[in-house]
This record gives sequence, structure tokens and C-alpha cells, in this order.
Amino acid sequence: MHRRLPVGHEEFARELHRSVRRVVLLQQLILPHSDVHHDETIVFHSANELRATYERIGGDADLKSTRDVERMQIREYVRAYIEQREPALSFNVDEVLETDRNDWLPDMHIHVTANYDMFADSIRENRARSHEGMQELVEKWTAERPTFEQLLRAELRSFFTRPEALLLAAQNLQRAATSDDPMAFFEASHHHILDENRMLSSAFVRAGVAEPDLGREVLRFWNWDRNLDQPHHRISAYMFAAIGRRVVNGQRRVNRGMMNDVRAIATYAPYVDAMFVDRECAALLAEPPLAQDLKYKARIFSLTNGQAFLDYLADVEAATPPEVREQAARIYGMETGA
Repeated sequence: MHRRLPVGHEEFARELHRSVRRVVLLQQLILPHSDVHHDETIVFHSANELRATYERIGGDADLKSTRDVERMQIREYVRAYIEQREPALSFNVDEVLETDRNDWLPDMHIHVTANYDMFADSIRENRARSHEGMQELVEKWTAERPTFEQLLRAELRSFFTRPEALLLAAQNLQRAATSDDPMAFFEASHHHILDENRMLSSAFVRAGVAEPDLGREVLRFWNWDRNLDQPHHRISAYMFAAIGRRVVNGQRRVNRGMMNDVRAIATYAPYVDAMFVDRECAALLAEPPLAQDLKYKARIFSLTNGQAFLDYLADVEAATPPEVREQAARIYGMETGA
């Protein structure tokens, strides 16, 4: 995500910065950062400078972590399962924001320089493992040459592999408990599938399920077909199937940041108004059947349609109420125009 712009896009970047800054100060736009940004920033060569830049430009807003949003969707689906009703998710942006988007921005920004180097190696290792796993998939797809429909079915049904993932996580936790590495034990005990299992067990306890039956009930829920409609999982499955289709058609490598890009889009696209993503991801989302089958709120922009994004920002600015313009001029000393 944090790569140098392609040659020829410098003027676009300058105009984008001017437009974004104006609309943020006019209280019409926030650019919230997420755990995806945090992780990629930690392994960047100038981490503190990058963090200070996006905090200063974007309005200090935070998104809930991708795991928290995924658990929020699962929590609603398990309630629907227990109550034998249709899942009812709200896609209001406030559902995924940690901060209040309707507060005036402060006229001062305080940035604390922190050293996150202790986390960098772990993040790099996880990213390397994810990339290796992706390359193994590329080799498999190249050899087997599945159709898009076969890829999509496999990706969607990967939700049903949670029992196997739980067993592996429990075994890893047991090994970590007997090691001399407290950090390894901490990480193993907070594996996302263990957290999810605990959350589901608590939901079934509240529903009156007896303790000896909790494990069986969690497994039944994990095998519920409706889970394949969870937005986070569905968008991710379609995108990976589209990547697989490109591999079958001749693409042999997937860039190292693709896993994070897919994770961010699958998590936040249903809730936010717009996302600016890399060109490859934007192209994937525009391909059939993704463009027809996936439903989400976000308008997708990239360097391919950069002018459309500037036009979108201009429309947002034009809709600013006059009284907000006046207040912004007083608070921030900016020329707001009409």
C-alpha cells in the first residue's frame, strides 16, 4: 500500500492532497486508519513519519480492527441461528468506527513518537507466511486449472474448515504452554479461531445450551450454510476466486500486499462510502461476476480512474452546508469559498 507513485502521477497526488485536506477541514470527509495500515506502517522504513502523515491528513479517525468487524458479523449470524431468523446486519459506517465522526477536528495535532520495532519482525514473518501460502495456491491453481465456479465454491466453503483450524490452534497452544517463550504462549492463546470459539460458546450458554453440548452446537453453527453469505467472507471468497482465474489465465505471481488489500476491502467496503485501492484490486472488483454479485456501499477508485475520485471529492465539498463553511473558516483559518 505504501509504494512510490508510478511516474506521471505526481500532479495527481498534489491535487489529491489539496482536495482531501480541504474536505477534511470542512468536516465532510474522514480517512480512518485501520489495523491494516498499522501493520504495514510498522514494517515501513520511516514508520513514525508515515503514521504522523496519515493521522494529520485523515482526521485522527480509527476503524475497528478487521478481526473485530469479522467477529461482529459472526455474532449477528449466530444470534440469527439461535433465534431461527434472518441475519440483519447494519452497514452504517458508525458500526466500524472507533471514533465519533461528527466531532469537530482539533486545531492542534499531538503525535507521540513510539517505537514499534518489537512487533516488526512478527508482522514480517506473518506476512511472509501469508505470501508463501498464496504462492502455494498459485502453484496449485496453475497445475489444476480450475474454473472460476470451482474456485469460488472452494473459497466459499473454506468457512467450513473452522473445526480443523480450531484443532490446530489448540495443539499449538498446548505446545506453547510447555515452552519457555511467554510471547509464543500469548500469541497462541489469542489465536482468532480460539477467540471466535469462546465468543460462540458464550452465545450458546446465554441461549441455555448445557456445557457438555457447547462444542457440538458450535460445530453445527460453523456448518450452517447461511454463513457463506457473511459479507466479509463472501467478498473475500469472490476476490480470491478472481485472482485464481487470472492465475489460470497466465498470471504467475501475486504481489506481497494482495492479502492485506483483500482483507481491507472485504472488511470495510460494505460500510464506507468510498475506497481508493490499487489498480489490480479495482480491476478484479470490476470483472464479472464480481461486479454483478457483490453488493457493498463503497465506490471503488484507483489510479486508473483518479480524476473520477477528484470529481467525487469536489462533489462532497460542494455539498458542504454554508454554516459549516463559516465555522471551519473560524476554527482552522482556511479560505472555504462557496
